[in-house]
Amino acid sequence: MARLSAAAPSSPVPASAAAGVARRPRLLVVGPLPPPIGGVETVTQAVLESDAFRDFEVAHCDITKGRPKATQGRFDAGNFAWAARHFARMARATLSFRPDVVYLPVAGNFSAVLRDLALGWIGRRTGARTVAHQHAGRIERVLEKRGAARAVVRAGFRQFDRLLVLGEHWRPLFEGYGVTAPIAVVPSTFRREVFERAQDFRRPDKRSGPIEGLFVGQHGRLKGTLDLLRAIAALRARGTAFRMTFVGPAQRAGDEQAVMALRRELALEDVTEFTGLLLGDALYQRFRRADLFVLPSHAEGLPVVLYEAGVFEMPAITTPVGAIPDLIRHEVNGLLVEPGNVEQLAAAIGRLVTGHDERIRLGARLRQDVLEFHPDRICGRIAENVRATLAAPAGPARTGSGSPPPAPGLPPDAGRG
Repeated sequence: MARLSAAAPSSPVPASAAAGVARRPRLLVVGPLPPPIGGVETVTQAVLESDAFRDFEVAHCDITKGRPKATQGRFDAGNFAWAARHFARMARATLSFRPDVVYLPVAGNFSAVLRDLALGWIGRRTGARTVAHQHAGRIERVLEKRGAARAVVRAGFRQFDRLLVLGEHWRPLFEGYGVTAPIAVVPSTFRREVFERAQDFRRPDKRSGPIEGLFVGQHGRLKGTLDLLRAIAALRARGTAFRMTFVGPAQRAGDEQAVMALRRELALEDVTEFTGLLLGDALYQRFRRADLFVLPSHAEGLPVVLYEAGVFEMPAITTPVGAIPDLIRHEVNGLLVEPGNVEQLAAAIGRLVTGHDERIRLGARLRQDVLEFHPDRICGRIAENVRATLAAPAGPARTGSGSPPPAPGLPPDAGRG
């Protein structure tokens, strides 16, 4: 399968078509690549590496942004400049590659949603069908907009031929919003490299010594970092020995200062470590060393780090927000606490600190359960939805360039169950 870059577009007419052989359908994958490592970056990389699209000719329009994650969602000159760059890349890719179908992610903050909806609109100008994949947990805030903003967002989502959502939590939300295109649940996935590094690892039978927790991701208020620090302080006051490592940068402007100020106020410097961003072996060593994973987020889609904890047999303590309950089931493969509830969080951590057998049982079960979200499985589901989109009749909502061209290389029953 050809892997093309938007910066180096393919010829509009493949040699096979010129020779009279039915060409493969063209799929344009839009999305950023790591680093940094996040859900959208991970799924984009998985799709580009997957054999599930071997019957497609694939090109990639890279919308990686050369700015820190903390700048996301800002209406500032830097983000406007990157959006303009991404629009130009998308226009070049669609005009040169002439895709039959475009697969693109949709973010969760207002400015990023507007950018992604505009990228979808550009993709449709050459007649391509579009499959959008919702990735963020706070999309409700965008859908709650009123006035002109609501009209723009609603029209943007209704342009898609198919919408993929991370969990059942979002299907009725979009149906109630007026999205008439088929909506399918396709969760996120994890990096193949993580699975390969962890497949031979078995968590040691640790019955003595201090228990260590691990948090990986952007830390800050929305990630529940302040709640976690207060829970650690409560555990210390009860005499529970526990250490916590935080891996990753701050999520938003001001989060780093707030987190460090509370850490000093609670005198937790000796039982907490903030490493900053770690990649590769340095990150995997943290997964191997820690005993349990803690992610007390207030809002999420379906965090990749929960999969990564699972492949390393770590039990997870997290919150039932977004699509997390689709993966983490209370007392089956992890523990769920209400977001912002410091007492529940401290009790859950204390339970696993002292409950050796439960830690081992929950971690082993989570490892088994995350295999359902292996990149091969998730990319297979994305491919099924792409094929179904190409095989379906053109919907009435398609305007502008008219109906897309027939899907070349696909049999009449492609995409049917």
